[in-house]
Amino acid sequence: MGKTKPLPPAGVPARVPPRYKELVEQWGPPVGVEEARTRRWGQLVAAAEDGTVTLIAMDTTASLGYPTWAALAPLDKVADPGRCPVWPLSSAKPKLADVVLAATHFPDGAPQILTRHRRPVVALVAALTLVDLPPDGERIDVDAFLREGGTITLEYDYGHPGSTTPDGDLDQEPIPERYIAFAKEADGSEIGEGEGDSVAEALLRLWRPPAQLYSNEPPFDPWGAPRPDIDLPESTVRF
Repeated sequence: MGKTKPLPPAGVPARVPPRYKELVEQWGPPVGVEEARTRRWGQLVAAAEDGTVTLIAMDTTASLGYPTWAALAPLDKVADPGRCPVWPLSSAKPKLADVVLAATHFPDGAPQILTRHRRPVVALVAALTLVDLPPDGERIDVDAFLREGGTITLEYDYGHPGSTTPDGDLDQEPIPERYIAFAKEADGSEIGEGEGDSVAEALLRLWRPPAQLYSNEPPFDPWGAPRPDIDLPESTVRF
């Protein structure tokens, strides 16, 4: 007899949609809305306060044509929490499905900030906003960076609709519209950038590239003179 596959939590799609696979690999499988609300709410909130992201899935395939996934996450996963809708934890729990929809509804969904005694503690965000985020150690803390004299500028890129040749072949792939944030030190040197579908997402993805991506060494010239610090054997032909 074949092995019986375990059933997914109630309200969770049986298969992981491709666009969420990266998040499942990083944070683990999602929990259903009802399980999060009725059984594990306090545990999940505490985990988010400690820095752990929990994926919450709601199977809306029948009504929307696709499943809806949110993430209960630390506040540092939100670029500008001060401008987001606020829910007391006690109010969000019984209306968790509504909070998930408010965070994920396309195109006007927004992070939902959850508070305890009026103090923001965690956030419920659309899960897809966490895809391809830079590592925490390389993200630029926008508030701290500005206080230290840095400058952040924003641009809007209208993108390109794409084009085809007269024969119908793809000539240029479409480039989506996007917001781009640039971070510059007080001396004007650019140290990082981020992009996204909204200003908040661009700021959230603002990151400082690792130092190893850059080098002060000049590009290698195979026909140039050998470096003075390299000893060549006597048999080497010099040009």
